[in-house]
Amino acid sequence: MVALLLALVATSRVVITEVMANPSGSTGAHAPEDRNEFVELYNPTQEAVDLMGWILDDLDGSLDRLIAWQDSSILGANPTAIINYTWLGPGKYAVVLDSEYTDPVPVGGYEQPYRFGDSCLILTTANTTIGNGLATTDPLVLASPYGDTSTFGTPATPNDNFPANPGDGFSWERIDQVGPDIISNWATCSDGCTPGRPNLASTVPNLSVSELRLAEPESLRPGQSFRGSVLIANVGFIPTQNWFLDVFLDRNGNSARDPSEECWHTNGWPLLPGEDSVVEFTLTGPRTTTDLWARITCEGDRDTVNNRLRLTLNPSGAGRLLSLATSSFSPDQDGYEDSLEVVYRLPRSGGKLRIVIFDLAGRVCRELLDVKTETEQGLVVWDGRNASGRIAAGGIYAVWLSYHLPDGDWVEKMPVVLER
Repeated sequence: MVALLLALVATSRVVITEVMANPSGSTGAHAPEDRNEFVELYNPTQEAVDLMGWILDDLDGSLDRLIAWQDSSILGANPTAIINYTWLGPGKYAVVLDSEYTDPVPVGGYEQPYRFGDSCLILTTANTTIGNGLATTDPLVLASPYGDTSTFGTPATPNDNFPANPGDGFSWERIDQVGPDIISNWATCSDGCTPGRPNLASTVPNLSVSELRLAEPESLRPGQSFRGSVLIANVGFIPTQNWFLDVFLDRNGNSARDPSEECWHTNGWPLLPGEDSVVEFTLTGPRTTTDLWARITCEGDRDTVNNRLRLTLNPSGAGRLLSLATSSFSPDQDGYEDSLEVVYRLPRSGGKLRIVIFDLAGRVCRELLDVKTETEQGLVVWDGRNASGRIAAGGIYAVWLSYHLPDGDWVEKMPVVLER
């Protein structure tokens, strides 16, 4: 039967547009990980389609036939939901729920967590699960009695490692709702999920500050102007133009732009998906070590972690061997300042270079480099882990550089804060 379904893949009157295979919460009988799975369907045509008897298959040996949802208790939180019905109107969404979604004896919390879009059709399957329980690696096939077929997870190419786990409580959303089932047309929902509503991946902007750098870092002087550049990238799936960029010197260290702080500002311009643009700026060099921030404001952009980037300026650093990209970092895997970039510039190559992280007690936390150099400058990254491979405790650390040449020795150190 699986081979037959895959052989029938063709344009369908109804499309799988979202899959929640990993709901928040624990797993097991009556638990949220089991009862809160769902599959969203969309009718892109101009005619209503009866979904009674359509098959949903997770390719694990069990075929589910779609039937109407009948438990009216679901209407308490979703009064506009459509139940006791199987016809999906044109341009409308249906959500196939686990039949235990309204379980009267749930455990583990997360009871009926979803708020469905207006006039969303609620369906379920004839047994107690969708498939044999959706795994995060399960592809899906939706098939009608008339040959319509839609898929999720590229079941025709099982070795492409998709679908994968999008994260606990996050769904996969089809970006172009009538586009092909290919990896590049699926994205993780930034809000967790959007059952019975337009997918966020295809409706909200996502801009990123991808790079912040100085044009001539070695020439940074207190009170003198310096130039730099910011790389702005549209990492979302829709064109974006309503954005603003502020580049400012955070003199009081509060990570925010204050009226008294020097700021370079510009209005944005249209950026297509996948397009990037370099913005150049000019500011005045600070007199003490100061964080330089680049921050985007973009209406509707919900992924704000990638909207900012900072660079620690050390205006007295001309001739220094050691510089740090930031004065603090947090290796919490949130995608923002998860590691520390350590840049070194040496008098000349050919010497013995050692870079070590010490804690405040003077103990070695991590050795980053111990090599004979062949270049005069380079970069090494500390991921926040100690010598045993575990994330180090939060606090102040010293980045220590020593460099030995036959005619001299150099030692330099700088503090950095590891935030937990």
